[in-house]
Formats: sequence, C-alpha cells, structure tokens
Amino acid sequence: MLFFRFQKQLLPLTKKNALKDELETVLQSASMGNKTMIISVLNKAYAEENGLLDLFLQSLGEGENTEFLIKRLLLVAADQVAYNHCKLLKLHCYQLNMTGANFTKEQLYMSEGFIEMTWQKTRFLGDVLKRGYSFIFTDMDILWLRNPIAKLNYTEDLQMSCDGFNGKPFDASNSINTGFLFVSSNNKTIALFDEWYGMRNKSKGMKEQDVLNDMKSRGVFTGLGLKPRFLDTVYFSGFCQDSKDFKKVITVHANCCRTMKAKIADLRAVLEVWKRYDGTSNVVWPAHKACYMSWQTTPDPKEELEVAVQGATMANKTLIISVLNKAYAEENGLLDLFIRSLKEGEDTESLIEHLLLVALDQTAFSRCKLLNLHCYQLNKKGTNFTKEQLYMTDGFIEMMWQRTHILGDVLKLGYSLIFTDMDVLWLKNPFATLNHYSEDMQISCDGFNGQPLDDSNSINTGFFFVASSNKTIALFDEWYASRNNSKGMKEQDVLNEMKSQGAFQRLGVKVRYLDTAYFSGFCQDSEDPKKVTTVHANCCRSVRAKLADLTAVLETSKNFNGTTITWPDHSACRDSWTTDLIL
Repeated sequence: MLFFRFQKQLLPLTKKNALKDELETVLQSASMGNKTMIISVLNKAYAEENGLLDLFLQSLGEGENTEFLIKRLLLVAADQVAYNHCKLLKLHCYQLNMTGANFTKEQLYMSEGFIEMTWQKTRFLGDVLKRGYSFIFTDMDILWLRNPIAKLNYTEDLQMSCDGFNGKPFDASNSINTGFLFVSSNNKTIALFDEWYGMRNKSKGMKEQDVLNDMKSRGVFTGLGLKPRFLDTVYFSGFCQDSKDFKKVITVHANCCRTMKAKIADLRAVLEVWKRYDGTSNVVWPAHKACYMSWQTTPDPKEELEVAVQGATMANKTLIISVLNKAYAEENGLLDLFIRSLKEGEDTESLIEHLLLVALDQTAFSRCKLLNLHCYQLNKKGTNFTKEQLYMTDGFIEMMWQRTHILGDVLKLGYSLIFTDMDVLWLKNPFATLNHYSEDMQISCDGFNGQPLDDSNSINTGFFFVASSNKTIALFDEWYASRNNSKGMKEQDVLNEMKSQGAFQRLGVKVRYLDTAYFSGFCQDSEDPKKVTTVHANCCRSVRAKLADLTAVLETSKNFNGTTITWPDHSACRDSWTTDLIL
C-alpha cells in the first residue's frame, strides 16, 4: 500500500479546466506521484552561507536514504533574497507574497516577527491542503539523519512531533511541536487549518504552536473527527528531549533554543557525531551548550548586531548604514527627508531594504521600528545622544567616535558597507559609480582636487564605502584607538591626520577620493547636475539649517529637465555659523 493514501472527498477548489497558477505549478513539480511533498520555510537569514539552509541540505545529503528527498523539497521563500538563493541552488522554490512584512533577518524566539512568520506558515500550509496535496512540514533547524517515511503511519490524518513525549502516541496531553509534522489532505485537516489560522487575531502574542496546543486541549481535534498521532522522541528527537536510542533516531530538532547561531553550533555538533557513528558503538549526544546559553537574560550585543546586519545585507554581504538619534527622528526631520530622497531618487527606493539604522536612543529605535526599517539600538550606558549634537560639541565628537566603533564591528563580521550621514540626499543609486572601482575604501571630500588617488584631498567621513578585509579592519582599529589620544578632535580630523602620516600606505589600504561632481556637498557644489548622485549638507552647523537647504535641493532636483540646473543658495546653512544657537 502506498505510504500516503489517496484522499477522497476533498473540498472543491477550482474548475476542472482552470489554468494552473504559479503555486499549483511548483506543487506539482515538487510532489511525489501520490501528491505528497516536503515543505520548509526559508528567509534571508537562514540562507546565509554556512547557515541553517546549508546545514539542513547537508543532513539530507549525508543521511541514510535521504538524498533523493531533496527533489521533493519545496522551499517557501519569505523574501526576495531567499527566493533568489533557492533558485540558484536549483531547488523547488515558491515566494510567499506578504505585503508590508519583513522576514529577512533572524526572527528570535517569541519576537513579533517570529510569531508573525509562524502564522504565515500556517496560512500557506492550509492553502496547500486545499489544493489536494499532503505534506511533511519541517523547520529548517531539523537534521534529517534517516528517511522518516517508513516510520510515519499513513492511517492518521495528522502526525506531529513533541517537545516532550509521554510514551502514549494517541494521548492528547503530549506537548506538541509544529516544527515537524505530516498532514494528509482531506476535509477534516482543511477545516482544522482554517480554524487554526482563524484564531490568529484572537491570540495576540501567542505563536501558532501554543494556539494549536490550546485547541487540542479544548477537544477541537476530536470535534473535527481527526485522528492525530504524537511522534515518539526516540525517533523524532529534539533538544528539549533527546532520543535515548541512537540506532532509532530519524530527525533531530534544535527546539528549546533561542538563536540561530546557537542552533547552528549545536546541530553541527550533532551531525559530526552522526557521521562518526558506525552502527555499533555507544554514542553520547553532544551537550547543547550554545542553545543552553542562548536563554541567558543578557544577550551578547555582538550577536544582536550580527542579526541586524544579516537582515539588511545584500546577497554580496554589503549594506548601507546610518546613525539615528531622537533629534533626527523627529517627524518631518532629517530621517523623513533622507527616506524621502531614497524613495524619490533614481533607482534608489529598493536600497531602503538594505539600510540599517543604528539608533542611539530608545526614541530613535522606536521610530525606526515604527517605519518597519532595519534597526539596531546601540547600548551606550551613561551617554545621552537624544538631543541635537551641534558641530564640534562634546556630544557631537563622542557620537562620531561611537559611529566609528560600530562600523569597525560590522567589518569584523565580514560585511562591507556604505556609511552615509543622514544629512545626505541620495538622488541616484551610488553603486553604479562605486562599482567601477576596486579600492578598499572610497570616501567623499569636502573639496576634491581632481585627482581621485591623491591623499591631499580633504576627506569627509559623512559618506564612504569600505570593503571588509584584514586591512580595513586594522585601519578602523587603529582609527578608533586614536580616540583617547585626540581629545577635542572629531574622528574625521583624526583620519585626515592618519592619512597625512601615511597610515593608508602602511596598512596597504587603497583609497579613492570621490569626485564632488558625483558626490556633491554644500562645501563644494557639483558643477554637473547630470552626474550628481548624492548631496551632503556639510559645511553646515544645525539640523534646522540642513533641513531647510536640503529640502530646497530635493525640490530643485525633482524639476531637473536633463539640461541645466541652478542649485539653490544654501543660505540657512551659511547663516547657521553666525546665529546664536541655544543648546
């Protein structure tokens, strides 16, 4: 008898001769002859090199009688990067359309993003059932060491893994885990998934697994005529309850674990033990140390930064970073103008997805999250960056140094970056110009002398590209280390001094100085409007003045007809140096 029985009396879905849609096409392609497949969800964070996806596929490739199952695996991509990576690997791929949702970065356990992603998974799986397809759903943090098909029983409508198994496969008091389950498509399971997803808006703050556990306790399974089987952890093991028999274990789930980094570390240790197992020797499971530590109440700031960076990065591990404080985050302030320029610029709107805002205070972080952007909150105890930091005040100088420190940390994580001040308008996509060159660092200038490789150019650290390498990491380390020996100097002046002392050449860092014809500023306006890519409100003292003059520039650029343009006079910025400002 076939493992997955043919299901009769399915709910009517489409007319007999209806054209196949995209989902139907990929379901047919991935399914076995009995309309059954394996489904998992993939996002950008999981798709990182040497990440969960690679480990998951490695387990399928190295498990007992599992490699052929890769051809029956459908990856449901939660974002464009994940979908592109899936296609690159020539797997079966379907991109979930979730307008307004951003699932690119790691979704930490029980975070809002984690909960929402589990609900979107539930909705999608219900749609698959309605099309007459049965499936095994597997989280990506599960190793497949043996083929589970022989162990799953085809007579049950629903078979679910457990966080803890009590020895009784039909006892509803088992604590279920929805990370691994088989569902047979029929009217009863379709009704279950409809009722399950229907509970979403009535279960705020609860993940779908908790809601299904509650439904089980209330007798919903019985009421719908369902016959669920709860899977024995001897075969379907997990970190909550390890299998006691290595000869029987089929899958291993990194449940009871909070972070992706911890899951990868502990799952990799399990896989290495599995690869050494010869079928006879006594095996001891490796301790799940990383997962245990992932529950510590104080998260590692470097891990939080890496999660934020992963969410914003492009496929080539490059992202855009800017710094945000409460003063910049004010409504109709610098943040809003900056985002507006990205939305209205030439081929720039898509770059918002790759922008990481480093928030210096809680108000800035909250505004960033409200706008559904990639956000990271810098935890700097004892420092208050909420108000406007006027040029060359102590607060301004300290803020610049903190910026240098975090950018160095990003480089150490292996990511290249464009740093941009928030008082920079992006009128065109700068990558079209930057990608022509191969220097380690490309940096804007207050004044450009016409020679892009001449160290006598006066740099401005408000806009630069830096590639992650040992050389640039060493540069940023030395730069930040100069902080204590440069009291009263901003980081830009220190970097200019290091340049003059030959630090770039000594460290082997190749630097290109960016032409103000393309990367313009108020210190030196571009003379060619056709080339202007960014406009920086440098040579300006206050946020209010920058806002006024940058808004005028943005309005002027919108009216550019492709021939001539007259830049507005930067009168507010000029006056900012003489006006008596109150802090």
